[in-house]
Amino acid sequence: MDQDPFKRAAEEFKRSLEEHARRMKEEMERAREQMHSAMDRARADMERARADFERQMDEAREHMKWRPGWTAWDDPLRDRGSRKGRRPRGKPPDGEPAPVKPKPRPTPLVDGAEAPID
Repeated sequence: MDQDPFKRAAEEFKRSLEEHARRMKEEMERAREQMHSAMDRARADMERARADFERQMDEAREHMKWRPGWTAWDDPLRDRGSRKGRRPRGKPPDGEPAPVKPKPRPTPLVDGAEAPID
């Protein structure tokens, strides 16, 4: 009989841990492959969409070619930005501050009376 009564259980435990590690590694590899294939599909979709967008923009530019008599303001593809709502920086020229009413200060209650509840 063996000297160590736990030797067989230890070997079985070690073998089961190795088997579990092998299965987990295979599963992780399978998940990694799925992730990479999904990323490749998404990348291909993005490239197709970008190519389609560029094709449409080229068609729009070709359609909007400069014609005699057109000015830069007639170009619909030109980004003009929004001028509305911008304020000049700094103090206004007159420099007079707007009048502000002071905040009312509460007066202390007499003889420790409690504040009325409204």
